[in-house]
Parts: sequence; structure tokens; C-alpha cells
Amino acid sequence: MFALNHYQADYHPMAEFYDSEFINVENDAMAYIMDPSPGWANIKDCGNYPCTAPKNILFEFEDSSFSGTKPRWAKKDF
Repeated sequence: MFALNHYQADYHPMAEFYDSEFINVENDAMAYIMDPSPGWANIKDCGNYPCTAPKNILFEFEDSSFSGTKPRWAKKDF
């Protein structure tokens, strides 16, 4: 359902969702959080290490509902 922008190497803002309805969501289908691109590594910004924005993302959901296939992690607030 959710994926990061490949052009946001340094920062991804917190994403907040309210009153979301999830229908037929499998356990492993919530988000794809990619590994940092090796091409993001440069001395000026991050040294020899790729920037880590893809590993530092926060999704917040409140008042969610689920129907159909319900994943094991399904909760109203998560």
C-alpha cells in the first residue's frame, strides 16, 4: 500500500492517517521500506554511507477499520 519516494534520500516526514479503511490486506502487504540506495553515498552528505531516510520513517494510523482478509497486526490505532 505504501512506499517511499526513491528521490528522498535524507528525510521523509511523518505520515499520519485518520479513519482509514483497510479491505483484504495480507500480513506482509502493508509497506515496502526499501534499503538505502548505494548511489546515495557521497562524502559531502553522508560520508561513504548511503543516507538512511528509508530506515527512519514513521507511519501513524488512528481509528482504522479492517474488513475481509485481516492481517495479524490489525489494530484500530497503530
